[in-house]
Amino acid sequence: MSKFKIIKRNPHQFKKQILEFWEKYLPGTPANRLDWMGKNPAGAAIWLFAIEQKTGKLAGIISLLPKKLFLDNKIIRAGILGDFMLHSEYRAFGPALDLLKAAIALQGQGKFDFLYTIPNLKSKKIAERAGFKSVGQLYTLMRPQETVFWLEKYMSPVAAKVLQWPAMLAVKILSRETYVYCRGDFVELDWSDSSFDVFAEQWKKDQSGMLTGDHQLSYLKWRYLENPESNFRIITFRKHETGDLLGFFVVSIKNNRLEIYDLVAAESRYIYTMIKKITDISKSENCRGVYGVMFDKNPLMTFARKCCFFDIKDDAEIFTSPGSSEDISQWYFTSADRNI
Repeated sequence: MSKFKIIKRNPHQFKKQILEFWEKYLPGTPANRLDWMGKNPAGAAIWLFAIEQKTGKLAGIISLLPKKLFLDNKIIRAGILGDFMLHSEYRAFGPALDLLKAAIALQGQGKFDFLYTIPNLKSKKIAERAGFKSVGQLYTLMRPQETVFWLEKYMSPVAAKVLQWPAMLAVKILSRETYVYCRGDFVELDWSDSSFDVFAEQWKKDQSGMLTGDHQLSYLKWRYLENPESNFRIITFRKHETGDLLGFFVVSIKNNRLEIYDLVAAESRYIYTMIKKITDISKSENCRGVYGVMFDKNPLMTFARKCCFFDIKDDAEIFTSPGSSEDISQWYFTSADRNI
């Protein structure tokens, strides 16, 4: 049985191998993502490499991307496990467990307060063996913009086509945002707007007992504007008379899907207005639907369901590392907090 040495190195020492692993195991990952991960305002990504001792061959990789979270004005240093890749030769008796234990050791050294990951079915058992535990369910919700593809799951294509318009009318009638009106203006984010950081800081303070992410402009610029993998739109909602910021949302369109990455509102009544704007964008871009990933304790879940967002049963779980002392049961988790 092979033995492995786990080392922490600057990723550029293994750039060629990382790109080869991405091409083989995470196809479609852009090469400039590597440099982008090193510019994270919360801290550059940490890379661990598993080397087979006998041959010196690279057998596996894992990255830890620092993420700053907040709980009642306390900074929580989280680490997102990602890029968990094993060479095909070492899948059965490889270094998967060793890599995860090495990541946990970094937490023990005080670099992180906790680690989290969203494992697939194959890596879930390995994560559990390393001591990771599920802390809750992630739901993928969808608000249909067209209903044929959805109805075809339950009936013939002919019947689905006949019923598509009655189904869309029913969605509109049953959706709460249809009946909510709040006067305001939607404006693309101005990156020089100093009031945005003031708004983000106040919103964070208002979320008592809720774990939230970083919404400062410096982080959003890196996370979305400079992101090499997707194009994002950050749209602010402002009071019509004064221009005061009332909320904002982040969306991205890919493969005919509009995905909500984040949605923040000064008051809950503005959430419905922003959801209506999002569905309007989806319609104008001919998307099949609006999608969002949310933690089961996220208060946005209630609003989404009242706006006819349905669980499409593409669910996953958040796993956290052993020894995590923070209470993360109440987490404003959205697609913005997934591995990136």
